[in-house]
Amino acid sequence: MFGNSRRRSGEDPPFWRQQAWILSVAFIVGSALLAAAIGVTGRGGASPGSTTEDEATTPPVPCASGVPASPTSTLPPDDLTWRVLESGKRIPVSASSGPRDADAHLLRCFAHTPLGAVLAAHVVPTQLGERGWQATVHHQVVAGTGRDVLAGRLGFATPGTGGGHGSYVGYTVVTYSPEAARVRLLVRTTAGQHVATDVDLRWDAGDWKIQPSRVGEVRTPSETVLGNAGFTMWTK
Repeated sequence: MFGNSRRRSGEDPPFWRQQAWILSVAFIVGSALLAAAIGVTGRGGASPGSTTEDEATTPPVPCASGVPASPTSTLPPDDLTWRVLESGKRIPVSASSGPRDADAHLLRCFAHTPLGAVLAAHVVPTQLGERGWQATVHHQVVAGTGRDVLAGRLGFATPGTGGGHGSYVGYTVVTYSPEAARVRLLVRTTAGQHVATDVDLRWDAGDWKIQPSRVGEVRTPSETVLGNAGFTMWTK
């Protein structure tokens, strides 16, 4: 009897109580958790030049306020220059009237003036056709149903194809108040015709933002115009 007891006490403990087995399980579990963490952080990884959802929704630094010398003027600013975007499209910019901040894919911070609204009407819709459009939608389009529809549509578009084809040649301020503005853009198409389209803007959170229609349009349908009467022409 005692002999049998000694044999049982000398036997190896069950495998789940053996130290080597416990260490192996701990290693496997730890490896699985690490792989899961890598999979979560890597899911939805962005290609070079694209904008992740976190980057698009990260609040930018608030726009600094400033009072330009001629707050009611709608004439082209003396410091006007033309910026060429990645797609090759050219937009008018001004150090004094905006955009004053070029942060990654965002061109923002326009003067709280009619001319600031004019520049925003050119810059923001054009940026929506570029890579990084997600940040432009989130930060430079007024929130609401229209913005949601716009974001859904742009998600199926090819970056660099939005905004039509042609060049900005003139503009006019249709209506203006410190809270909202409508700007009409004059565009010369590649065929040499002139078309006009309107952009609605709203002053929101310290900057001019596009006010889209409920169906997600940021411009009215283009209309062919004869000549440039009634428009202020850009100087190239």
